[in-house]
Amino acid sequence: MLVTVTDLRHRVVHLTWRGGTPEATRTVATTPDGRPVVQLPERYRLGAWARVFGVRPEDLAEADGGHMIARDLRDGYVSLPWVGADPVGEYVRQVGVGRLLVAAARPEVPPLPEPVRLVLGLDLALHVGVLDLRRRAGYPLRPDGRWWSVAVRPRDAPVHPDDLPTRPSLASALDDCLTHLADDVAELVHTDPDEPLPVPGSPACEPGTDPVPALVRLAAQHAGRAVTLRVTRAGHTVHRHDDGGVRLIG
Repeated sequence: MLVTVTDLRHRVVHLTWRGGTPEATRTVATTPDGRPVVQLPERYRLGAWARVFGVRPEDLAEADGGHMIARDLRDGYVSLPWVGADPVGEYVRQVGVGRLLVAAARPEVPPLPEPVRLVLGLDLALHVGVLDLRRRAGYPLRPDGRWWSVAVRPRDAPVHPDDLPTRPSLASALDDCLTHLADDVAELVHTDPDEPLPVPGSPACEPGTDPVPALVRLAAQHAGRAVTLRVTRAGHTVHRHDDGGVRLIG
C-alpha cells in the first residue's frame, strides 16, 4: 500500500506499507470479543507525520474528498483476528485501499467572529457545537479529542438533539460551513420583495468577543456531552445535548 502525505504546496512524503513486514508492536487494548489491539511503530502513525509537517493530527484529511483521518490510522492501532497475526497486513487490510493521499494542511479559514458577523447581518442564526472527549485519550477503541460543528440556521430554528459535532477541529468545521455557505444562505434568506434584506457589516453587527475560549471551557465542564452555542441578533444561548433531548444551560 502506498501512502502519500503532502502539504498541498511543495512538500511530499511517500510511505510504503507491506503486509508481512515484521514490526515490533505493543498491545494497548482488547476488543469486547477478546481480540488484541496493538499499536504499530511511528512510521505507520499518520499523527506522527502530521507533526513532521507542522500541523496537528486533527488537521489531517483525505486529499480527495476531505474526509477526516480515523483514529486508527492517526495513532497506528489495529485489531488482530488472533494473537500472532500479521499486524501490518491487517492494518493495510483495515484501510481497504491500495493508495491513500493525505493532506497535512490546516484549513485557511477566518476566525469565528467573522462568520458570526456575516450571519447576524443577514438576520440568521449560527450554531457552534463542541464535544469534549479528551478523557478518552487512553481508550484506543473510542473517539477522543474535541469535536466541532458550525452551521447556519434560520433565525428561529431550535437546537436539535441530533445536531452533533462531527469535525475533529474548529478549523475543519468552519471550512465545512463556509464551503456550503452560499447554498445555505440562498435557501435561508427570505425572498419577499417587500421585506428589506439586511446588509452584512452594518454597525450593529461588528465582530464581538471570540466565543471560542469560553465555549471550550464550558465543553470541558460537560465532558462527554455536546454543547451548542446559538447566536442570533437577539443574543446567544447555550444548550447541552442530553439523552432525553436538548437542555438550556446558559
